[in-house]
Amino acid sequence: MLLKKSFWTIAFLVFCFDSSDAQDLRSYYRLDSIVNADLESKPGRVVEDAKELVKVAHQTGIDSLIFSALMTQAQVFNNLGMFDASQKAIYDLLPQYEKEKRYNFLQPLYFNLGQMSFQMQDHDKAMAYYIKSKKAAILARHFTDTIRINSEIGLEMIAAEKIREGIRLCQQSVELAKKNGDEEIIVYTLDNLSNSYAHIEDFEKSLIYQKEMLKYRFVEENLSNKTAIHQHLGEILIGLRRYDEAQLYVTKAIQFAKEMGSNDWLFDCYKNQSAIYEAKGNWKNALQYHKLYLETKDSVYRDDYANKMSAMSGYYELNEKNEAIRELGYKTHLAQEKIKQLYAWIVALISFIIAILFYINHRKNKREKELRQQFSKQQIQSIEDERQNIAKMLHDSVGQNILFIKNYIHKHGLNTPQLDQSIDQSLEEVRNISKDLYPNQLNQYGLGTAVEALCDKVRESTNVFVSSDIQLPEDQMVSKELKINLYRIIQECISNSIKHAAATSIRITGQMIQDRFHLMVQDNGRGFDAELLHNKAATSFGLLNMQERARILSGIFKIESTPGHGTKNQIIVPI
Repeated sequence: MLLKKSFWTIAFLVFCFDSSDAQDLRSYYRLDSIVNADLESKPGRVVEDAKELVKVAHQTGIDSLIFSALMTQAQVFNNLGMFDASQKAIYDLLPQYEKEKRYNFLQPLYFNLGQMSFQMQDHDKAMAYYIKSKKAAILARHFTDTIRINSEIGLEMIAAEKIREGIRLCQQSVELAKKNGDEEIIVYTLDNLSNSYAHIEDFEKSLIYQKEMLKYRFVEENLSNKTAIHQHLGEILIGLRRYDEAQLYVTKAIQFAKEMGSNDWLFDCYKNQSAIYEAKGNWKNALQYHKLYLETKDSVYRDDYANKMSAMSGYYELNEKNEAIRELGYKTHLAQEKIKQLYAWIVALISFIIAILFYINHRKNKREKELRQQFSKQQIQSIEDERQNIAKMLHDSVGQNILFIKNYIHKHGLNTPQLDQSIDQSLEEVRNISKDLYPNQLNQYGLGTAVEALCDKVRESTNVFVSSDIQLPEDQMVSKELKINLYRIIQECISNSIKHAAATSIRITGQMIQDRFHLMVQDNGRGFDAELLHNKAATSFGLLNMQERARILSGIFKIESTPGHGTKNQIIVPI
């Protein structure tokens, strides 16, 4: 877990050094510095350094130094994965201190055993040791340490499915830590609380407490802590699918990890970066960072393995097995090389297959889109052609026949006022139907004139005031297809405003801006919720028809509206 103080860092010095030898003290502190440095840089030598530290500590005769040295040795074993040796070192100390009731020493011993049990997922044993550690801390009057222990007990409760109690205890620990004012304890408890919410998959709250840790100087001044927190923030935000925000933290985490010069956090950062690119569909960069993640992770594990093997050889004095270890290392190297080659071939093959599938799918989608557009265009064009034919037949055939009948009746004196009125009404209806089916003004006088005629008709037949101002110069060589589709869109907009919006005024404007024609139909009707329109769009024939006509013209159709503020229909098409 993030920022947990390992058991060796809790060891403390308590008594004065009146009886100590100055030379032995200098040797002790020199060796202590060497061990701390070798933990990271020379793990193969650190076992021998730790042994020497214990020896010098015993020479001083100071209990606190002996205790600290033994705990440091246990730390070394634990870092190298030698858990049996680490536990043994602590268990060897327990009987003496339990007998003497040295609670100031027992408290960190129990705490460390609890952490080791937690690492090995033995939660019952971990809980038992944490409770013992808390009792020892109270008896030793180490009240600050009880805050840290309570936080760990909260985590154990959550692991045991006692979610509510565990969360409450972690929250109480944070509150107590803030009252105490120690930033290290505050950050420690905040991290445990964040991990608690992450455990129950409440990532929003986990995110809040991770972010809160960033404001403390204890984090700001520690590059390792900053790296860990930024990496975890990126991971949580990726889980929440907030990729842009996650990118900010992942970028900083990579920067901090590189500044540390350590790959221990870097490979997880690369993994997060790969996940962000994958989520955004950037497969190339996702694959690149996935490779970096695998290579860095492999490097860390390989180096860690080599260091631990070297240190373990020194501890167990396995000099006679050096040859076998070298042979194992050689075989491991060969196996790793083969795995790398196989991985490279697999990645290349998968990449090739993905590229082929992507290309095929792209071509298929493109072809389907072209066929769909072509079909829609032909369908609408067929409808318009049919309307024009029917309009022409009504005007030229049915209209002429009615006119012939009227003239015949007049010629033979068979007419009456009522019959003349009926024939004139029929003739007018035929002409109106013919105009509705296809407005001849479009071809003869242009879009502006046809729309003006449409506005006149609406004003005459309804109480709605309709006006138009369309500036579309005919010398632009506007196609017949463009004019009829724009006319039909205008018709549908007017119809919607009258039928659904209860509008009393409609304004139609159109003008050329650069090489695009901007058409707008606005009304003062009741308006509507845009979200409802979005849900209805897939089933509304009128909306689908307008959208399809705009798409045929390679244009854009959009509607803006809010309840009580009218509706604005906008069409933009290239000329």
